[in-house]
Amino acid sequence: MKKLLCCLAIGLSVTGCATTKISPEERNKLNQTQTLIKTNQVAVISDGCLIRSELGTSLIEGEQSRLTAQKFAALLSSQLNEQGVTVSHTFMPFVCGLMPEEQLKKYDYRLDSETKRAEIKNYPLVSLENKTLSEQQQQALLNLKQSFNKQVALAVKNAKEKKPVSNLLELSDQDVTTIKDLTQSNYAFIASVTGTDASFGKKFAAGALSVGVTLATVGAGSGLVTAYIPQEGQQYVVHIVDLNNKTIMWTKAGLLMGKPYSKKNHSVEAKAILNPLFEVASK
Repeated sequence: MKKLLCCLAIGLSVTGCATTKISPEERNKLNQTQTLIKTNQVAVISDGCLIRSELGTSLIEGEQSRLTAQKFAALLSSQLNEQGVTVSHTFMPFVCGLMPEEQLKKYDYRLDSETKRAEIKNYPLVSLENKTLSEQQQQALLNLKQSFNKQVALAVKNAKEKKPVSNLLELSDQDVTTIKDLTQSNYAFIASVTGTDASFGKKFAAGALSVGVTLATVGAGSGLVTAYIPQEGQQYVVHIVDLNNKTIMWTKAGLLMGKPYSKKNHSVEAKAILNPLFEVASK
């Protein structure tokens, strides 16, 4: 599965997969990106989407999704700080923010361990930690998340047809201004942590989730890992976005370790997230 993650992410930008060889030209580009984010503070925007695949309607676990987004954002911020990068603000605005509304509403949702599962009637699923955001700020961040859907679908299509892959995101100037004002930064790390846990010992083949998840409808990170994993597992995708140019500068996909589905012993682990942007050895 690690090799699959690498191959799909390569279509989006330079990645840190072990199977990827970095050419001198690519290394030079990575060094330029290093310089940009070291001399300009960055924002971290994190999203968690943990699903229990069940017979019938599958379930999005709200509490575990939020905790995973929080802890991954803290982990990423810590690793950025170690490299001399200043993080201006951290946001976890949504649960499953990458999913289009039509797809999201095919799941049930459980807010936390104290509430019962229920149909999803509102969109997006706003994280409890970021309810202070204005409607305009929420919409701009949602548009940013959703812009990866079209980009990754086009990237995969072009990769199959051996055409150049564009890193341009479809964002309005108003959305960019709103996000820059909110984050106080021109650069943002967009982190998506996704996972599928087969309940009742259920295992499923590629693309066989109960709601018919596909790469194009779910988007970067969530689609490429949820629709293709043969067993339960979780993973992350991190993008650096240049807000001024509306482009993806760098992408890293990897497996998420720890116990993100656990209620009592929740943990999130991911080593060397920034490798090879920064040449960091796993500890």
